[in-house]
Amino acid sequence: MLRLARPKQPRQRESTIALINIVFLMLIFFLVAGTLTPPLDNDVSLISTVEANPSEPPNALFVTEDGEMRLRGTATDAQGFMLARAETLGEEAARQLEIKVAADRDLPAAKLVDIVGALKAAGASRISIITERTAE
Repeated sequence: MLRLARPKQPRQRESTIALINIVFLMLIFFLVAGTLTPPLDNDVSLISTVEANPSEPPNALFVTEDGEMRLRGTATDAQGFMLARAETLGEEAARQLEIKVAADRDLPAAKLVDIVGALKAAGASRISIITERTAE
């Protein structure tokens, strides 16, 4: 008796539709999960530091090199800034929340100290200075 080998079944190609679906779902997930942040003020060049903890760009109070304070592109002062926060968050929450100040690197340090003092006098309890990390 003569035995003949059975012809091998041609291998079926795997569909790439499943892979495309997974990649598409991942894209949607990261678009939804990502946080959109407001752009930085164009007139402010942040202070550079070598060692800084990375954090998300804040909804910060920007200070130009001339000492002008800006909130979302609009000129303000320490009292006006705290009033705007109190209207948005409530007075007690506005005092407890950390204020992030993004000061221009060419702003004199004495002027920055005066601005921080004015914010403290207006009722701010926690103030942080935002810097950008540079390569060593």
